[in-house]
Amino acid sequence: MENDKRSETIEKLKKAGKGEFLKNGYQRASLRMICKSAGVTTGAFYFSFESKEALFKAILEPLVNQYEALLGELMKGEIENPATGVDADKIMMQFLLAHREEVMIIMHGADGSCYENYHQRVEEFMRHSFAAYYRSQLGCEPDETLVRVLAKMRLEGAMAILNEDVDVEKKMYLTEKIGIHATGGTEKLIESLKKEVHR
Repeated sequence: MENDKRSETIEKLKKAGKGEFLKNGYQRASLRMICKSAGVTTGAFYFSFESKEALFKAILEPLVNQYEALLGELMKGEIENPATGVDADKIMMQFLLAHREEVMIIMHGADGSCYENYHQRVEEFMRHSFAAYYRSQLGCEPDETLVRVLAKMRLEGAMAILNEDVDVEKKMYLTEKIGIHATGGTEKLIESLKKEVHR
């Protein structure tokens, strides 16, 4: 019974914390407001979490782990079969939409926390994946700056769709069409790069 009560308190704090972090970001988030919103005392908070950052991590860490596993899996699939690119984009967008609030917190409200530079980590992960993809297509190392810009564009494109004030169906439509556009552009780019390699 005691464990059930503790689990319930933790869930209340995570829900209230997510709302506060979404509204104010990590730095300006108030523990007092989180406790008030969750209907628990500050003592109960510290019995459940050692700090505001521990709560922040408890909310975001499961998402981060799922995101990185999914991103790795999708990028690996795309290297093995480039035709899966658009489907991979749609699967990733569905995941981001299902966790939109957490994504907004980690991308825009994580200053001062352990996830402050997480967007750079995502860019780096995507850079490595892009480099591996282009390497597999070209048989040599791709231009590092080109790969960095392409990875940044892909990430910014996904965030732009996520931020659009349209319904989920429209966001998925945009993801598919931009994915088709990106696939065509990637094929042309690889053709161009192959010509440079064989000069």
